[in-house]
Amino acid sequence: MSDRFADRLDPSTYASDEPVGAGTGDDYEGWVWIPERLFHRMQYLGRAYELHILPRLDPNDRNELDRDRTTSLIDELEFLAQVVTDRTLLENVAILRDAALDAARNPRHSTKFFIEGP
Repeated sequence: MSDRFADRLDPSTYASDEPVGAGTGDDYEGWVWIPERLFHRMQYLGRAYELHILPRLDPNDRNELDRDRTTSLIDELEFLAQVVTDRTLLENVAILRDAALDAARNPRHSTKFFIEGP
């Protein structure tokens, strides 16, 4: 692999990115934060594979997903985890997937899962 693009695989490259958050509730407690460029990368891959939920999320607004859409998002993230070898992206896919799983499976959480950009 060419060193020319090695920075794209380095997590420190994204340290100063604006975050896209995901979680339940309005107080942001327990939310996870994904660097904006990595969230966009997930969306680009979602478009390329003709997925339904991920490409339609607006990273600059608040997206509210009910339990069914959250479950669909989980399926899409698990699919991406199978086709991607970029470890930095995979780590962030897993972070987002785990937050969505927590929201979908935990009855003490609201039935909504939020994804909100900067």
